[in-house]
Amino acid sequence: MIEQDDIFAAIAAFNQRYLAFAQRLLRTDPEHGKRLLGLPDSMAAGIAMLTPAQISVLADQADVLCEFRADAMPGRA
Repeated sequence: MIEQDDIFAAIAAFNQRYLAFAQRLLRTDPEHGKRLLGLPDSMAAGIAMLTPAQISVLADQADVLCEFRADAMPGRA
């Protein structure tokens, strides 16, 4: 059986990867990144400027940081 600590560790690892991906995307192509991630300008700028230490603190939460949007699903453009 999966322990609660294992679930929290998996969420933290997912958040870490998501934030690293979002940051890389926003630094490479900000307009595409904002559109793809569904982020307003201010949030996109904030994510792009996060330090590795700040990413670690944000990632280490019990909540998943990203939002899955139905409007971004393939075939729903």
